[in-house]
Amino acid sequence: MDTKQRATRPSPTHPETELLNVLKTTLLLSSDAQVAAFLGITRATIHRVRHGQGRLGIQQRLKILDHIGFLDNRLWLNRLRPDRLNERIRRSGHALRQRQVRAPQRIERDLSIEGKLLDLVQDACGFRTDTELAEFLDVARITLSNGRAGRGSLGPRQRLRILNRFAPFDTERIDAVLDSTEVLIEAVREWADHQRERAGQDRANPSASAHSSADAR
Repeated sequence: MDTKQRATRPSPTHPETELLNVLKTTLLLSSDAQVAAFLGITRATIHRVRHGQGRLGIQQRLKILDHIGFLDNRLWLNRLRPDRLNERIRRSGHALRQRQVRAPQRIERDLSIEGKLLDLVQDACGFRTDTELAEFLDVARITLSNGRAGRGSLGPRQRLRILNRFAPFDTERIDAVLDSTEVLIEAVREWADHQRERAGQDRANPSASAHSSADAR
């Protein structure tokens, strides 16, 4: 193959760049600025991602999953908020029993909402030490100390572990779309295909679509 042929061969698209392009196409966004606004990040971040100098973070990936209703759920980010996790755990009968058992041992202290979440998880799961809690969350013990002192917070991965403990979901599929850009792209494309298919059905049967809209109201 000569030099001219090599020069004209198109370079492969970086997976993160392809993801941005798929988002623009499927969400009808006209520019990278609109993609950045949708994802809640800066245009500079989009520029770095598009040029292979980084990748979208878990928060942005979860926002995409919210939008496409991945695993029939549009509230991934909301469910991972500390207050929502606290509420979810408190609704667990097992959590209540464990807290009653450990109440005499628990020293009263003024904790941030993150610290309260850590104590609640530790009690509800029956972890006797911070070492056990840290192993469950796959973090260093200093992360727990910082969280209780209000100097840090758990990341999305740790919050997903907590959520799965009290509201189980398909962790393999979630891990796949968070870890693999290609799998996330495929999920977005499947959602887009489903949207087009449903739109076609609505056009073919407008009366059914009208009834569906009325029922939704």
